[in-house]
Amino acid sequence: MADDRDIKIYVKNGMSETTEFEAISDDILRHVSNGNKEKAIDLGVRMAKIKAEDGIIDLSGYKLSAAQLYQVRVLLTFIAEYSVQKNIPVDFLSDTVSTSMYDYLKANEKGYYDNISDGGAFTFYLLALKKFGDTATNVGEQFAMLCGINKPDIIKLGADIFETARSHFSEMIKNTDFKSVE
Repeated sequence: MADDRDIKIYVKNGMSETTEFEAISDDILRHVSNGNKEKAIDLGVRMAKIKAEDGIIDLSGYKLSAAQLYQVRVLLTFIAEYSVQKNIPVDFLSDTVSTSMYDYLKANEKGYYDNISDGGAFTFYLLALKKFGDTATNVGEQFAMLCGINKPDIIKLGADIFETARSHFSEMIKNTDFKSVE
């Protein structure tokens, strides 16, 4: 017999669709008028610009090829998106940050944007997030696989990149200091 514990039943809330739309619209207008939207756009651009060579992560001691440095950049972009989704609970703001990040990449680094927009590498990292065990190690294993070097030190590097970049992006988000719209 099929397991149906994960089936969701839609229960209409007390608001009409028009009232709900108006409430969402009002929230968006408040985020625009209080400067949160501009902060979100700026944050997305700053996140998009982060690269392996920026010194956020320590790559000394590793002789990484251009293809492997590219994989570091892909992982950094994935972690930026992951951090946005984890740390910005307001959908409008998280969507604005993500859109700004990808718009910047599309306009300024089209080749890179085209390469990551197929989502291939991101899919491996998303699966790593869902896998049982230590998340950073799981991500590190996927990083090593994408680099084509399945060695413990490369797995550890991927795990370290995940932890360090996640902390860095979370701090960037925190320092953006979005205003409440209550």
